[in-house]
Amino acid sequence: MSLTINRTQAKLARWIAILHSCDRFGYLTTSQIQRLHDLGGSRNTTRILNDMSEFLSSFREGETVWYLNARGRKEIGSQTQRRRTLHVNHAIIRNEVYVALRPEQWREEHTVKWDDKTLIADALFRVKAGGPYAFLEVDNTQAMAQNERKIGLYRELCATGRWQAKNGPFPQLIYVTVSEYRQKRLTALMDGMDAKVLTIADL
Repeated sequence: MSLTINRTQAKLARWIAILHSCDRFGYLTTSQIQRLHDLGGSRNTTRILNDMSEFLSSFREGETVWYLNARGRKEIGSQTQRRRTLHVNHAIIRNEVYVALRPEQWREEHTVKWDDKTLIADALFRVKAGGPYAFLEVDNTQAMAQNERKIGLYRELCATGRWQAKNGPFPQLIYVTVSEYRQKRLTALMDGMDAKVLTIADL
């Protein structure tokens, strides 16, 4: 049955908005959808999402994670197919930052190139339009040596002054990680930088 048949306009608008959010963010937990769309309590949110199950796939990862299935993609004209992969947790943590901060500008997988170097930030954002930028990095399970190399690229980019000449002050570097142990390691690696490390609990 199509969404456009036998649905109230309010329910239709809410369902379409949720489908578009799943398309935009890829994977969203029940609680993230609840907060993004002001759905009230968790029981009401779960009921709504279960009612939408013909358009959504789900799996458990701590809590239930939702993403568009083929019918959901067709309903809103999405061409992006999602599957459960090893990168799901990374996406969920990044999405949690968005849900917590609700930035006015948000660019995922933002690429910066200079000389022969390339840096891809998990996100470039600013909470208020015209405010300072921040780079976001999600540290889930990658090796600390990999984090160290990437932090080194941020240091090099800042030192060139090219970002500042084009965009203004260099963004603060924000890492979000999964444990206090990793938080301490990352904080030490970013010593001297305009940076901070948060755990998921801090959000």
